Amino acid sequence: MRHKLLALTVALFVFVACKGKPGEDCTDTPGSCSDKVSHLVCVNKKYVLETCKGQGGCNDDGKTLVCDNTKADVGDGCSHDGARACAADGKAELRCRGGKFAVEWSCRGGCTLDANNNPKCTPTGEVGDVCRPDSIVCDGAQKSQLSCVDGKLAVTRTCHGDRGCETAPGGGVLCDRTIALEDEACTEPDTGACDTTRKNVLVCEGGHFKTEMHCLGPLGCELPGNYSTRCDKSIVPMNEICTEDGAVSCNTDGKQVRCKDTKWTLDKTWKPKKGEACSNRYRISKNTEKFEAR
Repeated sequence: MRHKLLALTVALFVFVACKGKPGEDCTDTPGSCSDKVSHLVCVNKKYVLETCKGQGGCNDDGKTLVCDNTKADVGDGCSHDGARACAADGKAELRCRGGKFAVEWSCRGGCTLDANNNPKCTPTGEVGDVCRPDSIVCDGAQKSQLSCVDGKLAVTRTCHGDRGCETAPGGGVLCDRTIALEDEACTEPDTGACDTTRKNVLVCEGGHFKTEMHCLGPLGCELPGNYSTRCDKSIVPMNEICTEDGAVSCNTDGKQVRCKDTKWTLDKTWKPKKGEACSNRYRISKNTEKFEAR
């Protein structure tokens, strides 16, 4: 009887030892669940405890073990780098990196599963949120573009245009830079934007937007599309700087002026008929910063 008990104890020890523990050396993945929501997997010759927090849990009743890891928590073990899951609280999409689930991005409206159990997430975030390297999303107000800087989201572009910041499923970002603020940071030299009054054009110089053109014509600062801004210069102040030598416009007193030696001066050749008003259609266009998509 004593020998049988000893043999049973040894057998039990061998069975427990075979199951292994996270971090131990391994050569193969066990074919059984550790419990209802996890099982061990062999990753790079070390055991990792993969979680199975989806509705199906961990099931080893059939011929092969099935682990539903469509839901997880940050730091949970995983076996395939790049695998995606919804956070258990539904607030974020997670991705497997280095054997552990980490935040991919927060999800506007929550993270849900599609018919194929793949995460559906409209990426979003707020300044200071934990993020994956090189990720880019819109903020919750959809007015700023956020990029991952040293592991935290930070504002890299503001999106004052009518379209704001648009985020498509999968992480594509469209930041409307057709409207800007004085002294606001910019990245593409010599590109333009309308100010918020749509009466002036700001131009990117030295990394900041500066007012360069006043658009006194009735159309002000226009946004015709095709990544451009157009300034109605059919009315200009006397002696204002101009760039197109020989261009013709009207000054604020209703007299015709001409661009000469980089300044608007009276056009002495203009001889209006009685009652004739100065009327010239003069516009200047600038390219705007393009949408950035990643």
